[in-house]
Amino acid sequence: MANIKQTRRIMWTPQKETLHVLIFVLVLFTGSALLAGCGPAPRPISLTPASTPATREGRNALYRKTVQAFLKGGHLPIIDMDILLAPKTDLAGLIETMDLSGVALAAVSAHEKETISRAVQRYPARIIPLTTSPRGISWSAPGSGHLASTRQELEAGAYGIGRVFLNLAPGKILDGEQKDPRANKITRQKAAFEALLRLSAEKKAPLWLNMEPEDNGLGWLERQFRAYVGASVIWNRAGYLPNSGKLPGYGHGLIRAITLRRPNLYFILTQRPPQLKTIFSQPRENLLIDPGEGFSPEWRSLLESRISHFHTGSSIKYSTPEIYSARIQSYRRRILEHLTPPTRQRLAFKNAWTRLTGSNWPGKAPAN
Repeated sequence: MANIKQTRRIMWTPQKETLHVLIFVLVLFTGSALLAGCGPAPRPISLTPASTPATREGRNALYRKTVQAFLKGGHLPIIDMDILLAPKTDLAGLIETMDLSGVALAAVSAHEKETISRAVQRYPARIIPLTTSPRGISWSAPGSGHLASTRQELEAGAYGIGRVFLNLAPGKILDGEQKDPRANKITRQKAAFEALLRLSAEKKAPLWLNMEPEDNGLGWLERQFRAYVGASVIWNRAGYLPNSGKLPGYGHGLIRAITLRRPNLYFILTQRPPQLKTIFSQPRENLLIDPGEGFSPEWRSLLESRISHFHTGSSIKYSTPEIYSARIQSYRRRILEHLTPPTRQRLAFKNAWTRLTGSNWPGKAPAN
């Protein structure tokens, strides 16, 4: 019986060797294709040091090396400008997914300062810290201390003011058992947001904004830019219209006009999935994608002509590697691949580099 088993092993050995050779050739061919720019690198060079650099210049140099590692591999790196972490986020899983999706750097925020600090300490070459992002409109409540804590985090090294939610729509909402008139909440939000705009101008730090398109909010926001010229705001989910009744004129034409009037207002494109094409007429939520037809030519024209105002960001609370990877790959396929190489690079990482570091990307990147 032992001889039979030994004979089987000997008989199968050449086939196994042949299979191993085929696998090696396939892996070699796949790796060559990836290096030629046919897809994102599955594992870029690890540049994570033992500790975070002590100075802003040192951190910028570290981030630059990370982006250059992707570029040297022949791939188009992405700087994700809007990730919200949770205390239980699998950081190793996030970094691995970023590797496979071609995301070089991520500007992150969280509801807790410790969550941001933990991510930066563990992956200082991949994570760019923003200040904490408060829940709802709690940041505008009297005595919240949000302005003071934001200032402290910026002075401690944060690269921008983490996402705040602004809701200036009229009406009334219910808090517990007491009704608080919307007018009071709107007044508090406006006052608190103006204070953040002043801080943005003082520290030259961009302010991340989460606000649904609606008449009251956009009109008021534009007026503030006249008062706080030195402030800069990055408005997320551009092209996403969850309620078509709030701002009927929202679209590529309005965004183009805003970019001409407000040079210090920037946008993060939505990564919401496109709607399926149906026989029934229905309001579109993701305006970037024509149902069943692909990237809207009007939005593509807007990006090509006004690209300095636009950035890439997932703008969601990180959940699972599968969801994050699917969104990034869909964004590459539906948006980035349809732009000219110079515009593609600016949208993927060059504009983000400018917003975060205050300087243009050094040198000329490959036209990938």
